[in-house]
Amino acid sequence: MASRRVREGARAAVSWWFWVMQPSLPPPPPTVKAAPHPGAMATEGGASRPRRKNSSEMEQPAVDSPALCPPSSPPKECGVMSTGPNVGHDRYRLLDELRGLAAVAVVVFHIATRGGGPAVMPNGFLAVDFFFMLSGFVIAEAYETRLVRGMGFAGFARRRLIRMAPAAMLGTLVGGAYLVARAFAAPARSDPLPEVLGANLLNLLILPKLWHARATGWELFPANGPLWSLFFEIAVNLAWAALLAGRSTRLLAALVAGSAAVLVLLGLRFGTLHLGWEVMSLAGGAARVGFGFGVGLLIHRSRGFLPRMGQGGGMVAVAALLYFLFLPLPALGWQLAVVLVCMPGVLLLAVASGNAAVVPAGAFLARLSYPLYATHLPLIALCAGALKFASLGGAGGHWASLLLVLPLIAAAWAALVWWDEPLRAWLTQHAAARRNAPPPPPRAQLLRN
Repeated sequence: MASRRVREGARAAVSWWFWVMQPSLPPPPPTVKAAPHPGAMATEGGASRPRRKNSSEMEQPAVDSPALCPPSSPPKECGVMSTGPNVGHDRYRLLDELRGLAAVAVVVFHIATRGGGPAVMPNGFLAVDFFFMLSGFVIAEAYETRLVRGMGFAGFARRRLIRMAPAAMLGTLVGGAYLVARAFAAPARSDPLPEVLGANLLNLLILPKLWHARATGWELFPANGPLWSLFFEIAVNLAWAALLAGRSTRLLAALVAGSAAVLVLLGLRFGTLHLGWEVMSLAGGAARVGFGFGVGLLIHRSRGFLPRMGQGGGMVAVAALLYFLFLPLPALGWQLAVVLVCMPGVLLLAVASGNAAVVPAGAFLARLSYPLYATHLPLIALCAGALKFASLGGAGGHWASLLLVLPLIAAAWAALVWWDEPLRAWLTQHAAARRNAPPPPPRAQLLRN
């Protein structure tokens, strides 16, 4: 028995090595329709009836692309489960739950830094790195096979922008209105109105402000701070689809290693990994998204080799993520360890746990995670002003500010139901109608008419 296990382990290790060293992901082989079996129709009394298939001739589950599946992995572990917005929801439910927890962590972090709340989650900004890793895995799950098979870059870009732009624009409209009102109410503590309007217009298009301003300094997205990560997210999505989808695993690993090296160097220079949100640390944002997104891609490539952990592994993943974000260790060494080692481990555990449900109300938080992330910071500014107006000062007001999480979640739900989902549905239908519209008549025919 022991020798058999050793042989199986050696065989799996060798197959994994050959998979990692493959030069590229070739296109799927052409589909060839099999010739009918000579005995496929059996006659009895002049009437024909189908011959019953034996077990070796039964249809096998379809695999989207053998090139994307590691050797020896079962068909059900490979390929894309769905082309809809909830890709892989049933297979990787825990990833949705972790995304919801990470969004709440970012909100709590910003309540402390922007709303005067207690610093109960000092490393909450590292949840953004986990977002990038989740994004790499989920985008590869949803689109890599389709891009290898010929999905156009324009179609991919259109889908991603439709998914990300509505909620981001709503948050920017709220934040931009707040900045304009502050420019009138407190001009000495605000940027000049023309600069505010210019920054608002750029931010509404998910483009950064690249100049120094009196009040907002070098901040890239003063109208909606978290948009810096969405800007990098869109950029890395488009770069991957155009240049890297289906490329060699060795190339991905080299890019991830290079991003990690740059991230370490920039962390040593700035003394923190809280990078990417201002002009001076733009390179740090690129390194963070390059490493995180690349790690997600690599974990997706290796998902067939992971053991099945079940709910126990999911509980460990949730506890580990919260521990890393709550632990009050702001030192750079701790931040590097969390981003480079611990969070990839959390994602591996979560993927191995499959569809285990661990977090209470996890599906609800997962559905709200993106609108909550995209709209919370402008609302924190408004709510913080309301708390000051209500004279909730001292220690009581300090801790009471954590209750802002509840109205922020309610606002995210309203944004999801009344803005994000209806607008995305309309944009999707409009894009489909334009693609299916008949071509315009030739110019000569128009002139004759």
